[in-house]
Amino acid sequence: MEQTHRKVWIVVAAGLPALALIFLLLGLLHIHPWAHVAADRVTSYHKEQCELVNTSGFFLQFHNFWSNAAYLAVGLLIFTLNKAWTGWTVGAALIILAICSGWFHGTLSEFGQTVDIMGVYAVLLALVAYGFIEMVPLEYDDPWAFVIMFSAIAIGLVGGIVRAKVHFFDSDYFTPFLVFILIVYMISGALRYVRDPKTRAAPGDGLLAPLALAVLPALAAVVFKFSDGDDNAFLARHGGDYAKCFYGPSSLVQGHALWHVFSALMFLGVFEFFRSLLARSNSVLPWRPARPDAASRS
Repeated sequence: MEQTHRKVWIVVAAGLPALALIFLLLGLLHIHPWAHVAADRVTSYHKEQCELVNTSGFFLQFHNFWSNAAYLAVGLLIFTLNKAWTGWTVGAALIILAICSGWFHGTLSEFGQTVDIMGVYAVLLALVAYGFIEMVPLEYDDPWAFVIMFSAIAIGLVGGIVRAKVHFFDSDYFTPFLVFILIVYMISGALRYVRDPKTRAAPGDGLLAPLALAVLPALAAVVFKFSDGDDNAFLARHGGDYAKCFYGPSSLVQGHALWHVFSALMFLGVFEFFRSLLARSNSVLPWRPARPDAASRS
């Protein structure tokens, strides 16, 4: 598996610059496949995103597109450093989210929006399932662990598709619901970790570092997300006046792009938090010591 992980990194290290060069050439050739996006659709995004929709570029939103590399990096980090199939699955879900969210911000198409939400739901539910498996705990080779993980991801993918028809799966409700479950799991896991060390199969790596990595970026992500746009909730009540956007439409700094970066770090912290409860597999934080017996328990 080590050889496979090295090949993944080699492909990504070589592929991303090549992909960026291809997109640059397409732009120089004045190829604009999504230039005819409806004006009302563009205007609707101003509510939550200040970044200019550039119909003369290959991608309609430059920073909101490329910032999805944060999900790719975190997904690859988890996929490469964690030795359990549960970790590989969460890592793969994050890689898929990077592709889906990039698709949406690059095209602003309805299909892109659908796959973006499918990716978000898949990652959140993969983390919910992973947290459940670690907290019960279930052995990694237990058939129920496979059923729980892949059923959760399937629900996320289907929920993203039917969100407009099934009110429960509307992102305004379903996303906070999943985040609430993760918070409850983390509080429960932390309390059990502190109060009953006997529940741990092996000494943990400590919860403070992953907890900080989950909570601090989460707070920053929320600030950036809700301070973006011209009529966003809480922090960007500008009454639809696009000129009052906190982030300049053509600025290098964009709230939604920073939301991508900090939410990716949050996902990394949540994963490492749940992993640390039992320390049954390798840490995904390079500075934390690898456990020689972790692979045998994964």
